[in-house]
Amino acid sequence: MNTVRMRFPAQALEQLRKDDPDTPVTLNLIRTLVRRGDIPSVQVGRGRLINYDALLAYLENPVEDKPEQVRGIRRVDERAGA
Repeated sequence: MNTVRMRFPAQALEQLRKDDPDTPVTLNLIRTLVRRGDIPSVQVGRGRLINYDALLAYLENPVEDKPEQVRGIRRVDERAGA
């Protein structure tokens, strides 16, 4: 049976620094990955828990940058069709 290692972002960073003292990963990066949905998280009270192993898997094989989606209505140049 595999144990899921769930951590708050600060705890995940602390564990990562124990495993790799020279890691350039920051708390801001971890929170950004959670916010973008790149690593799964679960809301617990006022915080979010992340799967520490999913974080490691992402860092080993990061997803290519997603193309940015345009939000709202874009202006169309009326002269483009003429």
